[in-house]
Amino acid sequence: MVNRPAQTRREFLRLGLAGVGAVPWLASGCAGPGAGLLAPADGPAVFVILSGGGTPLTNNYSQYLQARAWAGWLARTRPAAPRWCFFGVGNREGSPAVLADTYREVERDGGYEPEWLPGFLPDNRPATRESLFRALREEILPVVRGGGTLFLLVGDHGELSGRDAAQESAITMWQLKRGGRQGWRTDNSEVLGVADLRRELAAGLGRGRVVFGMTQCHSGGFHELAVPRVLVPPRAWFSRDPEGIAGRPARLQLAAAGFTATDQASPAAGCEPDPEPDRWAGYERFFPEALLGSDLMTGVVRGAPAPTLDAAHAAAVLVDHTIDKPRSTSEHYLEAWARLIEERLATTLAITEPVQRAVVAFQRAVDTGEAEVADPGWVALRERYGRFQAALIAQLPTGRALLQLGDRRRLTAALRPVAEPARDPGARRRNALTAARRAWSATLRPAWKAAVEADRVPGLGGPARDFERHLLRLEDEGRSLLLGRRDGEALLQEVYWRSGYAQPGSVEPAAARAVARWGVARRERIAEWGRTVADPAVRTAAEQLAAVPPPEMPAGPGLTLPIAAERVLFQRRVLAAWRFLLEVGHAPALAELAQLRALEITPLPPVGAGVPAA
Repeated sequence: MVNRPAQTRREFLRLGLAGVGAVPWLASGCAGPGAGLLAPADGPAVFVILSGGGTPLTNNYSQYLQARAWAGWLARTRPAAPRWCFFGVGNREGSPAVLADTYREVERDGGYEPEWLPGFLPDNRPATRESLFRALREEILPVVRGGGTLFLLVGDHGELSGRDAAQESAITMWQLKRGGRQGWRTDNSEVLGVADLRRELAAGLGRGRVVFGMTQCHSGGFHELAVPRVLVPPRAWFSRDPEGIAGRPARLQLAAAGFTATDQASPAAGCEPDPEPDRWAGYERFFPEALLGSDLMTGVVRGAPAPTLDAAHAAAVLVDHTIDKPRSTSEHYLEAWARLIEERLATTLAITEPVQRAVVAFQRAVDTGEAEVADPGWVALRERYGRFQAALIAQLPTGRALLQLGDRRRLTAALRPVAEPARDPGARRRNALTAARRAWSATLRPAWKAAVEADRVPGLGGPARDFERHLLRLEDEGRSLLLGRRDGEALLQEVYWRSGYAQPGSVEPAAARAVARWGVARRERIAEWGRTVADPAVRTAAEQLAAVPPPEMPAGPGLTLPIAAERVLFQRRVLAAWRFLLEVGHAPALAELAQLRALEITPLPPVGAGVPAA
């Protein structure tokens, strides 16, 4: 997602990690029978960094900054800790670049120009399924299966895989493979879904556990590495069960828990080809900066590093005023119980009287945001949510009444934008495109091509002229590179391969910049040239080309009242579901909650742990 908020980072730097330490859930009523099923972490801690997916057109520079910061942090603080890094095409420090795999936009002369660089990282490997799975099976899981901890840090692109009810979160792996017109081809099947990752981990994890932090879009489904998608209520809750709702409870599927930037359905903020210190915002930046205690762009120390991923998550949520919807696995688990209560228990009369009372209390707690529970862990979580909500209100003071006092109906209504009169926002642009395409094909392009071939375009020479002649030849062969729906992507691909940026070892910087500048400005420059031609038909066609409006951009990534309302409603439902489980005394669920929370607050290995003696 492209991030453009004018957001200061002073609040983040001031707050640091103050007041957001681990919530003491393990000392609370979520412990119970079965809470000891999770074996203690008595083995080594290892780290896996996974990022840099897609192609050189989409693997943004901010992803490289994040992965480079993680790798550097581990090298400085835990140099002997086993670690694996999977980024992009696998450019490794100390070796020649395989390919420039990182896309960056650089501000020059009042505009942005594309450029590419190799994402060099120490001991780096390709971010492909085959590379990751082989390392998991042969190297990584054998180290932790006796009781160790795998800290998995993912800063990649994310997407939804599958269809309808079978959709799941997926990580976009590196998709450029050998072969094709330029010697490389795109393999869109290079995605890693929840089910595939769970299967690989379960096959070799043994007594080990996984603690993850993920900042990609649609990341929330990865909480289902552990949490079953459908929870099952116990038979004892029902006086009768005509619909077959009850059954044997589904158990946690894996010793895995962690934190994500958002839920399964939503994009996340922060993925930038042109990150800048004052406006790069989102969980993608705030989570690793809290974990490392330093600025991702400059490396400047900003505070104490977080002792756990949980503390880093809490610090990030406190200042994340974007479209993100951050959550933990324990929250995901409680929210799954909330859905079951709302969709199954609240819609049947076949539950026992004590469960009916607990359902009513759940609904009241969600509706009012008010509940009293003696459990210390529950109270601590409510206090954490209070800090989160205060930060939201500070950003949206006009929403104070809704966020503090709004009932469920008002919060739910705030999630839906106000209906506007029916209109077609793209009609004007489509009409202009239709006219411009006719004018380009019939009038402007023939004149432009003749001028280019005769070298009669002022200011067009050298590499830019050669590149334009290449583009015209492609258009003669039937390629669309100026006014089609995906022409921007097609043109950027030609810039990548023809500029020389793709091969860092042989690129000529001045020539590459000339090609990149021309690619960015091509339509505008052609229209400018056309306006100077004596032929009035060409001038008219140039005006039609210039008149095509830009496409309407989606809403920006800044915090809005609907996002804030959704976060508050989510937090109410999480607290209300936990209260429900306590009231009905569901010991197995409370034990599973304790296991998830134990994973989430797993401490990072001490700084310098395992460092070889000098």
